[in-house]
Formats: sequence, structure tokens, C-alpha cells
Amino acid sequence: MADGNPFEIPGITDEDVRWATRVLGLPENAFFGEDGTDPRNEILKEMTSIDVSACPGSGKTTLLVAKLAILANKWKHRTKGICVLSHTNAARDEIEKQLGHSAVGRNLLSYPHFIGTIHGFVDHFFALPWLRSKGYPIKIVDTEICLSRRWFFLPYRIRIGLEKKGYSPTVLSIKSPDFSVGQIRWGKGSLGKNTQTYTNIQSACLLTTKQGYFCYEEMFMWASELISECPEIIKVIRNRFPMLFIDETQDNSESQSQILNAIFQAGENPVIRQRFGDENQAIYDFMGAEEASTDKFPIEGVKREIPNSHRFCEYIARLSESLGLNSDTCNLIGEGPKGHPPISLEEGRPHTIFLFDDETIQKVLNAYGNLIISSFPSDFIRRGVFTAVGQVHRGDDDTRKPRHVGHYWPDYDYVLSSKTPKPDSFLKYVYFGFGMAQQSMEVNPFVEKIAEGILRLAGMASDFSASPRKGGCHRCVLRLLEDHPQMIKEYGRVVHDWVIKGPLPTKYVWEKVQSDQILKLAEVIAQESLNSQPANHFMRWEGVESEPVPETGATKCKDNIYRYSEGNETVHIRVGSIHSVKGETHAATLVLETFWHDHNLESILKWLCDYKRGCTGVGVRIRNRLKIHYVAMTRPSHLLCLAIKRTSLENANGKPKLELCERLKDLGWRIVPV
Repeated sequence: MADGNPFEIPGITDEDVRWATRVLGLPENAFFGEDGTDPRNEILKEMTSIDVSACPGSGKTTLLVAKLAILANKWKHRTKGICVLSHTNAARDEIEKQLGHSAVGRNLLSYPHFIGTIHGFVDHFFALPWLRSKGYPIKIVDTEICLSRRWFFLPYRIRIGLEKKGYSPTVLSIKSPDFSVGQIRWGKGSLGKNTQTYTNIQSACLLTTKQGYFCYEEMFMWASELISECPEIIKVIRNRFPMLFIDETQDNSESQSQILNAIFQAGENPVIRQRFGDENQAIYDFMGAEEASTDKFPIEGVKREIPNSHRFCEYIARLSESLGLNSDTCNLIGEGPKGHPPISLEEGRPHTIFLFDDETIQKVLNAYGNLIISSFPSDFIRRGVFTAVGQVHRGDDDTRKPRHVGHYWPDYDYVLSSKTPKPDSFLKYVYFGFGMAQQSMEVNPFVEKIAEGILRLAGMASDFSASPRKGGCHRCVLRLLEDHPQMIKEYGRVVHDWVIKGPLPTKYVWEKVQSDQILKLAEVIAQESLNSQPANHFMRWEGVESEPVPETGATKCKDNIYRYSEGNETVHIRVGSIHSVKGETHAATLVLETFWHDHNLESILKWLCDYKRGCTGVGVRIRNRLKIHYVAMTRPSHLLCLAIKRTSLENANGKPKLELCERLKDLGWRIVPV
């Protein structure tokens, strides 16, 4: 069992695969298919470096977990482990959920293996040890808090000068170990690095680094410096992790691809690497990250495909596949969903295009809610996930509709749409947690958001050092309060009043009682007074309404959940950006028209009509639109809807484009004016 011997590659047999299906509680033929030719079986057995291109709903995370379970069960090394990386902890969460009770699960989640995020891996093995070796303390790795501190440390006149040039704290992100922030455009040229403004910027960056405050993305830069200064670290890491798995590879930015390639692949003796992803769903380059050009995914020579989806039926596959990147590989196969509930609409084809104009745009969500209630049985409506999403969800001052998601629902708050939102007030944490609890029917998300908000407030102190948040924010708060038993009781009362007792705070109770309770808890944690402008702004009242809105049948609440009622039935529709629902499965999805240089759905109408396929010969904007809306349209298991401007299907005279409408109907769409 010792590691004096070379790494032995475990072999995987059909019996191992059957064992994994039993351990995970999956159907016996889950990885074999009806006729024994499912590509998942060969991918499970493959023990060389491969790139797995898996379509939406193909169950790739389950496939990855099954493979990891088999490997862990046959692993012979005590000091060599498996490394599993992704952008989220989805794989780790799935292992904890499916295998946490078993010995194989406990083995996977402990030394010598590592399962976590790319950022977590780079921080743990490279950036943080290197920073400590340089004498820098580690207090907080949080971009917003770090940049705010750097901005505060700039002389007032420097801040004003930067603001006049249109700059915000984001300009203070360190790009190299000498604390340079790169080129800053200044007039017709660039700000000189010897100017007082630039040297003040570097000084502010150096000061926060000496105090232990860092931005997330800067960790890659510090890790790269370690690799450059101590290249032998690469051999150490490859010896420790001879097998690497990367999930959601298509979303790797250039900085992530560069450093992972340097650590695991470049040069001699690369590790066995298996990457899982879908190039059709690579949408994070739209959010400002630089798309990976180093070691791009997938590599054709080692590509393995899973084209069949268990999420949705052949109808949704047909309506979505033309938006795929390559016209010659637009071969999405719908083999789901399992346990399809009865649908009451004619011909079993409820997939609907809602047509709206400026006067009816705010009735779109009601029409969608009505369709859901008329299409599905009550028990399915109560447990199903229903969403409405758009490419652009941040509002602007332009009143021309539709520009963004907020035009469909004025109470929508884009700050709460992220998978890991950073609300700008404590009460938004509360409302977001409340919405999560309502959807999951569990109280833990609500408790976590209350605790996260308290830690965020404490982080506004000038000298607050957050403990590592192992076990979540709630446990972190309890640890930080362990020397103050009375405050632990106070914290327990706050949680009980909101999570168990309810209701959500009124303005009177918030301003007279609850805001002071939260402030005291944060001050004890921070060991400092929080009487500052940022803290006061964070603790401001944010009103919430939970009563029905007259004449709409909907309910307003600051959690981005649109509640539509009809008779005794209520459907909860989660509203957000397409980016916020990536990787999810919904019972029904409504894709909303928004505006990015042009109206998005209108711009890809030829693809929606299947007159065009793939991205050959198209510009960057169309390419991004296709990828983003492919992601949106492949979320639902049962019902897919679009909201399109009425004028998009009309000619200059205001008459319907009959050929276009008939084409859409032939493909399987119902066209319904709102």
C-alpha cells in the first residue's frame, strides 16, 4: 500500500460498473442502455486522457461520480490521490449526497484525494502557501472587500481623478507581483507607471496585501509566480495527483486553462486527465472572462461524445439543437423525461411562443403561469421547478422594451439572480434565503443566508479576519461567537424568529429591534464598532410586500420568485439570468427576449426556425447568443416557452409573416398572443 512503487492505473470492468449503479441507487442499465451500446459504459472504462463532450441532461456529473466511486474502491495508494476540479462544488456535493454514508465516499472526500473548485485547489496548494512564505498574512480572499479597502486607501484627490476618468475600484486589481495593475487608459494614451496616480495605486495594493486582503483572480497570478520561482513544485503535484478529472471544462477562462495546463500537462510526464463538458454551453466568456485559447476543449483526437439526453423529450431536443455550435454535430437526442406527468394541451405539444408588445409585456409571466397550471397536475406544480430567464437581466435607464428581465417584472432584483449572490443589503440576504427555503422546502438555505449576511457585515470592519468557513457560514458564526455564550443565544433567537417563527420583518420591527440585533452580532464577531457609511448603507431598510397585487393574480416578494395564482393553485416562477440557471434542470423554462446590441431572440430567429444551423461564418455576437440561448432552451424537462416581440413575426405593414409562423408551428411551437 505504500507509494514507493510507480502509480498503477486501475482497470474497470462491467462488474465494477454494475457495482457503481447499485451503490448510487441507479437503474441496472443506467450505463449500458437498452441495447448495451450506451457510450457512458466505454467512458467509464476508459483510463487514458480523454475529453468527454456531453450534451445537456446527459447525467455527466452522475457518470463522473460513478467513475470516482469505482476508482476509490480499487485505489491502492496511500499518498497518491485523485484530483477533481470544477467551477462549483457540484461533484463534491453529489458525492456527499450519494456516497457520504459509505466507506468509498469517505475515502474520496479525504486525503490523499482532492475534490473541489479550481480556485480552491490553486489557493490551497499554490497561492496561499506562497503568500505566507513571502510574509503576507491571509485574512480574506474576497474581491469586493479587498477592492473597497484599496479604494479607501487612495488619497481623496486620486480617487476623484480616477472617478472623473470613469474608473471604479475594479481598476485596482493586481496583475503582476510588483503590484502593477496593468495599463490604464488615460486620455489618448496610458497612465504612466511613474506618475503619482499610478504609484499611489500600487501603494494601496501593497498595503492591503500586507494586511492580508486579496482578490479571487489574483490567486492565479501568485500561483504562477510560485511555479516560476520553484518549478519543482510541478513534479511534486503530479506525483501526488496522477489522475485529474475536470468538470464543466468549457467554462474555463484563459487564466484557469493556462495554470491547469502548466500544473498537470505541459512538459514531461503529464498526468492522466479526463475532462467533461459541452462546448455548446461555454457561455462565461460573455460575462467578461477571457475565453480559453490555451489547451482548448475538446481535443478532437481524444473526444468522446454523449449525444443522448435523459432530461427532455425529442420535441425539446428538436427545438433546441439548431442552436448548437457545429452544424455537422447538431445531433441532440431526447430520451427523457422519466415519469412524464400528463399534459392536457392538444397533441401533447405545449411548447409555446408568447407574443407581446409594450402594453402586454408585464402580462407575459401571468400567461406562462396560467399555461403551467393548465398543463400539469397539482402535485407536480407543487414540487416542480419553474423558471423565466433572459440573457440580459441588469437594468438601465433605457425605457424601450424589452431591454432586460426587469421590463417583464419591475420588482425583479438582478443582484439576487447569481448562484452565489452578493446582495448590497442585509435584508436582501434574508429575502434571498427565504426564497431558497421556499423552493427547497428546507430551512438550511435560509439559515446560511442570514449567517452569510452577518459575516458580510462583520467584514466591513477595518481589521476583521474571517475564519475558514468549513461547514458553512452558520457554523462559522457559531465558531466566532463561541467565547460569547449570550450572543450565541441572541443569534439563535434571530434565526428562530425569521426561519421558524416568521414572518419576514416589517419596517417598524426592523428599525426598532432587528437591525440592532444584527449589528451587535457583527460587532462582536468583528471585535470593532461598525458605525460607518458602508455598514449603515448595508443595514438600510429594504421594503418587501407579500400581499397579492390587484388584477394580476401575482404576488410580489423580494426574492425573485414570481407567484402566480389561479383558483386554488399557485405556481412559483424563479426569475433570473440565463447564466444563473446554467447546469440546472427545470420542469418548465420560459426564455425572455432581451437586448444586447440587438434583440437577442429576434437576431437568432433563423436558427429558431431551423433555416440555419451552427456557428459557421457568423460573428462573435451571434455566436454568443446561440450558445447562451442553447443553454436556456435545454434546461426544461417538460415544457419550453419563448417570449418574443410581436413585431418580430410581423412585416412592415404589421401583418403576420405567415410563412415564418407556419414554419414555427411545423417545428412544434404553439404561437399565443398575450
